[in-house]
Amino acid sequence: MSGHLALNAVSGVLRDLVVRACAGDPVLGGLIRDKGDVSLANPTETAAQSHQRISLWLYRITENEFLKNLPAPEPGRVSSLALDLHYLVTPFTGNAENDQVLLGRVLQALHENASVYVSRPADPVVEEIRVVFCRLPLDEITRIWEALDEPYRLSVCYLVRVVRIDAERLRADAPVLEVTTGTGTGVTP
Repeated sequence: MSGHLALNAVSGVLRDLVVRACAGDPVLGGLIRDKGDVSLANPTETAAQSHQRISLWLYRITENEFLKNLPAPEPGRVSSLALDLHYLVTPFTGNAENDQVLLGRVLQALHENASVYVSRPADPVVEEIRVVFCRLPLDEITRIWEALDEPYRLSVCYLVRVVRIDAERLRADAPVLEVTTGTGTGVTP
C-alpha cells in the first residue's frame, strides 16, 4: 500500500542508486560523494548550486492509462491512483567530458536497476517500480529546456512506472460486509 509519500520515496531511491553507483567509481574521481551532490530540483536551480553535480528532476507526472480502471484492492475502497513519473537527468560538472562520463555511469546504474523495490520502514510506501529509458523527440526535450528558459544541456529522460497512491477514504456506496445484532438488557418497552 502506498500513500502520499510515494513520489518522494521513489525520487529518494533513484538518488540513492546514483550515489551508490558513482561514489566509489575511480573514473569519476569523487564527482559524486553523497546525497548532497545529487539534486532533485530542476536544472536551473541545480546549476546555481556549485556543489551539486547532477539533477534528477521529476518534471512530469501522468496517470498510467493501463491501470486506470482496475478494481480497488479491497471492497468498499476507492481505486488507487496509478502514476508514471518522468525524470530529466542532467549532469553539471563544469566539463563536457566529465558530464559524459557521469551521465554514462548514471545510464549504466539505472539500466542495471531497471526493476527496483521501493520500501521505507517508517512510511506506508511499498512499490516495485520499473525504470525505463525514454527516447524523447528532440522537439519535446527542447520544449522542456525552453520552459526552463535555459539553453539546452546534455540530458536524458527516464520513465518510472507504476507508482500507486492509495485512497484513504471508503466509497460512499460501499457494500455492507458485516452486520452485528444483539439484544440489550434493561430496555423498557
